[in-house]
Amino acid sequence: MSKWGKDKKQTEESGKEVPYMRIVIVEDEAPIREGIAKILQKINPDYELEGTAADGQEGYALICRTKPELIIMDIEMPKMNGLEMLARLREEGYQCKVLILSAYSDFNYAKQAIELNIENYLLKPIKIRELKKALQQVEDSLVKEQNREKAFSIEGIFLSCLNGQIKPDEQFHSMTRERFGFALEEPAEVFAIWLGDGYEEQKKRAKELLEDVGAHTVKFASYVIEADAWKMLIMILYRLDGSSQYTYFQKSVSPMLCSNLNSPIVLLWRHVDNLLELSTVMEEMQQDREWNLLLGKGFLIRRRDVENIKTVPLKHPTELEDQACQAVKRLDRETVSRCFKALFQYYQEVQHTPEEVKKSLIRFTWSMINAYKEVNEIDVDLQIQGILREISEAISWNQIDASLHKLFDLINEENKKEELPVSVLVQKAQQMIRKYYDQGITLDEIANKLFVSEEYLSAQFKKETGATFSETIRKYRIEKVKELLLNTHLKLNQIAELAGYSDPKYMSRVFKEEVGMLPNEFRKSAH
Repeated sequence: MSKWGKDKKQTEESGKEVPYMRIVIVEDEAPIREGIAKILQKINPDYELEGTAADGQEGYALICRTKPELIIMDIEMPKMNGLEMLARLREEGYQCKVLILSAYSDFNYAKQAIELNIENYLLKPIKIRELKKALQQVEDSLVKEQNREKAFSIEGIFLSCLNGQIKPDEQFHSMTRERFGFALEEPAEVFAIWLGDGYEEQKKRAKELLEDVGAHTVKFASYVIEADAWKMLIMILYRLDGSSQYTYFQKSVSPMLCSNLNSPIVLLWRHVDNLLELSTVMEEMQQDREWNLLLGKGFLIRRRDVENIKTVPLKHPTELEDQACQAVKRLDRETVSRCFKALFQYYQEVQHTPEEVKKSLIRFTWSMINAYKEVNEIDVDLQIQGILREISEAISWNQIDASLHKLFDLINEENKKEELPVSVLVQKAQQMIRKYYDQGITLDEIANKLFVSEEYLSAQFKKETGATFSETIRKYRIEKVKELLLNTHLKLNQIAELAGYSDPKYMSRVFKEEVGMLPNEFRKSAH
């Protein structure tokens, strides 16, 4: 079996892969054999010379034994000439690459060589530049064949289906039937497992469990795909024996996975009439995941079952919302927590759609945030929007709970800022800075609003906070720029305007002075 593609090295300078190519030389003149061997090492030290032979008969035996990727051979040799040797190899199905080095430019020789599917016909004396070019062509050809072989593998075929990048014809179906025993036009079943934030930690174990399931059955063949972007493992069941495997996976496989893996874990199932539907089906399965909020861990979610669930319209719990709003104004986290626990129980008393539940939860949370804003200054709107977006995309109650804890921690941090031992005057100045820093507010304007002189406010502000007015404004603007760089795809001129800078170039200069890198560099480093 050829080693091509299994052993590749990287050059330190370019980082590119260098093909590992095994070569046999068949040439009756010893000086030429030895000369070619030396030239090969100079052209590419990673070429491996499997051996040399002085005639066609010896060459045939060496090639059958070592199975190289490339044969470099002469034509006129004793015992068996090169073309006879090559014809015998081709008859026996050996399709390696061949370079012919010959002193004869006879047309009949060239014609026979071409019919035997050679790569190149070079005339002696050999020019190193021509040989190097011919070897590069062989390498390129082998790489292309390797890529085609990789694409025409179970993994390559299923990934193409998953990405919607395959349009097979009858010949393709015939090839998959011949090589793998199935065609893409045949029905299949899909079992998917979503592992959420525990994906990286658990995917190896989960994959081993799924592959073990596939290895101990004759009712279907299977292949497991790691869908890292979705934090999912996708198990495709093909070559089915005619019966659905849903019951087996529901009663045996799902409980086994739940007992061996940690939460979060969401299990999904779909039947597909043919594997060409896989891309569309996976999009639908992505949407089906949110039903885990209603059905819970261990339930094997199937679109057909979901469509039959009888739900009732959700009546938003306004009284509970009012309690939470009053509690958050008092900074009574314990009561707020109790309200959310009661809210979760309320959602689960009867069956509602996940979409309704999340909309109600977002409304509840947003009302509570606005109630907090009535009595407290808070300047974390982008973070709050991010948290609400997390809730809208949640698949498990653990995710929702984590998002709400993040919100409470955010509010606590803002409270700590308010608890600094500063005078009422400076507190009001700080509140105005937080509210208007992006609108070009000046120290003079704040002093006028607080009915004190600019000099007095400046001195008190520096004395009590340890920073000047301009340093504080600058800090708020830089933090705003960071926030927008991390959480949006806005351009620098848009970010500058939102952060209170009239000139994006000036903003970039100030940002580099404060952070040590330009805004775009900061954005790239964070992603």
